[in-house]
Amino acid sequence: MATAKEIIYNFKGQSPSKVYIGTDSDARDGVVIFATVLIVYKPGVGATYLYTLKKEYKHYDMFSRIFQETYLSLQMASFAKQMLELASPEIHIDVGYDGLSKEVLPAVVGYVKGMGYSYKLKPWAFAATKIAHRHTK
Repeated sequence: MATAKEIIYNFKGQSPSKVYIGTDSDARDGVVIFATVLIVYKPGVGATYLYTLKKEYKHYDMFSRIFQETYLSLQMASFAKQMLELASPEIHIDVGYDGLSKEVLPAVVGYVKGMGYSYKLKPWAFAATKIAHRHTK
């Protein structure tokens, strides 16, 4: 079985690529499922992605869950840079300027920027809102 590094490098080759990372979560029946995705996109060719799931039997309020999602994305970004030797990824944060999550937006954006990563918010945060989201259900 191929490792994550082999899968990515077989797909990527020497072509320029972009890396996106995002996390989404869903709470049901006292269990919170976090899905974190790492997407490698080759312009003009397509993309591939890997994902991890984490289940926690813990209650989170919305703000704590968003911080946990951001933390898991930053952990994946560190793994991508150090272990997979990928270029600095763009972090997709599952918050936007509408809804309740806007209250936590400055804090999570500061967290991501403080760690040295670029970011996207809803509705442009497809790694979190589209790809990771499909693995939380």
